[in-house]
Amino acid sequence: MTALSPLRLRRLAPGESGELGAALAAMDPWRTLGFSATALARYLERDDPALRRLVAERAGRAAGLIALRNPWLRGPSIEVLAVLPDARGGGLGRALVEWAAGEAAGSGNLWACVSSFNAPARAFWARAGFAEVAPLPDLVTPGHDEILLRRRL
Repeated sequence: MTALSPLRLRRLAPGESGELGAALAAMDPWRTLGFSATALARYLERDDPALRRLVAERAGRAAGLIALRNPWLRGPSIEVLAVLPDARGGGLGRALVEWAAGEAAGSGNLWACVSSFNAPARAFWARAGFAEVAPLPDLVTPGHDEILLRRRL
């Protein structure tokens, strides 16, 4: 457990993936990319020792989620960063990125991807110190490009 004052970061609890999968499926980019709640819940539950899935909790309730893959390309990759609608605007997304940067210390890089259509997310990642490195056409869903992002540490 990690404190993100006044938030708490903890491992995803058994049985929690269904509710979080449904929340993600209702939000962009997952909504536009056509992800179902079931598919997202399976992603959150599947056995993958290189992927840490953590919930940011406020007042005993899930407020956000981060999935950090390590190892990846000379530094870990943030596979999922989500702030639930009721928790937006309070710095949680930035706190989660800074937590991930701390986890990546010494690796040289922190990676992420953003959907090209998601202008608010692209602006968020830029403010968090990430540079757009390369477009990845049709990576997740045909007709939608992802953009590889890198923050040098």
